[in-house]
Amino acid sequence: MVDSTHKKKIIIAGVAVAVIAGGTFAYYNSHKQMPAAATHAGHGGSAAVVKVDGEKVVLDAKARQLAGVQTAVVEKKALTKEIRTTGKIAINENGRAYITSRVMGRVDELYVTAEGEYIEPGQVIAAVYSPDYIAAQEEYILAIDTVDKLRGASRDIVQMNNQLLQAARRKLELLGVPAQDIEHIAHTRQPNTHMAVRAQFGGTVLEKQVLLGAYIMPGEKLYAVSDLSSVWLYVDLYEKDVANVQVGQTVTVTTPAYPGETFTGVVSFINPVLDDATRTVKVRVEMANPAGKLKPNMFANATIKVPLGETVVIPASSLLDTGKRKVVFVAQGEDTFVKRDIVIGQEANGYIQVLSGLQPGEVVVTAATFLIDSQTQLGNFGSHAGHGGGGKPQASQPAAVPQAPANPAPSGKAGGEHAGH
Repeated sequence: MVDSTHKKKIIIAGVAVAVIAGGTFAYYNSHKQMPAAATHAGHGGSAAVVKVDGEKVVLDAKARQLAGVQTAVVEKKALTKEIRTTGKIAINENGRAYITSRVMGRVDELYVTAEGEYIEPGQVIAAVYSPDYIAAQEEYILAIDTVDKLRGASRDIVQMNNQLLQAARRKLELLGVPAQDIEHIAHTRQPNTHMAVRAQFGGTVLEKQVLLGAYIMPGEKLYAVSDLSSVWLYVDLYEKDVANVQVGQTVTVTTPAYPGETFTGVVSFINPVLDDATRTVKVRVEMANPAGKLKPNMFANATIKVPLGETVVIPASSLLDTGKRKVVFVAQGEDTFVKRDIVIGQEANGYIQVLSGLQPGEVVVTAATFLIDSQTQLGNFGSHAGHGGGGKPQASQPAAVPQAPANPAPSGKAGGEHAGH
């Protein structure tokens, strides 16, 4: 019984060894015949042939057609970079001011009552009852009377009276009383009960800070105004564009409020500090606004054109940026392409500046660059792997995809039975 069981185990082991040996032979035989079939298909012209030698790739006409290879000539060209950004209209701080009172008193009349109104320089904005103003007028009238009465006095007295008259007039001028009003007081010899407060500056009222009946003090703010005939535009400039923008450059501005209309401005300030959160720099553009169309807090689009000069350029699609390398494939003949490292500058108008690595007149690949580069990677890997990982890659290894037989053997025939074993 033990001998019978032992014999069965030996028979099962023998059958397993035979099956494994048969499968190994079939696998080796089929893979041994594949290169021959591939080579035969390549020589027959029915498959695309690719040859790889390091960073040189040779593509036959079929392979170039399938990959869609396109080329362009390296040339020298003047580029103009357009920097597009957005921003917001702001008040020109140079035209912003406060209208203040020069006297102490009670506001009995207020002639500008709402924000948004425009005030002309020298316009009367309020009537203030001021005891100080009344006292200054009376002092000036008294000085005039004294000069008239003592015209025949000694020279010293006349000189002193004239000095007192000039001092009284100067006091009225410091209170903001215009010359014509002072002359009117001198003519009538009657003081006014209310002082007309005039605007020291003109502009649009941004904030009204005085009410009718309020008691004001010298220097108190009555209105905040701004001259909106000139406004500022603040735009955000990305870190990569900072070097291209300088103070004095012209900026073209459009806004959704006025479709089809273009405004111009000039860069007047570049913030020296970069915003760490947005990685942008604030740039201030000063713009003329005579018609008042540009309102503070409006959104706007800005375009800055930067001439880059004439340099060697290639189409942007030619560049293959791997992170560590900037490369292009240079055409050497109709079917040969060589990878080359280059140093690039800026990109504009679909072109990239080439600082070194290419000369005008050379031809570079503009389409299928990635596919050609993948062949260099696959070609090197395949040659290395074919030698068990220990040998050097062989040059000019042809690669082709064999086509299926035109008349495959029907299942159940000798070929199928052989494959089954």
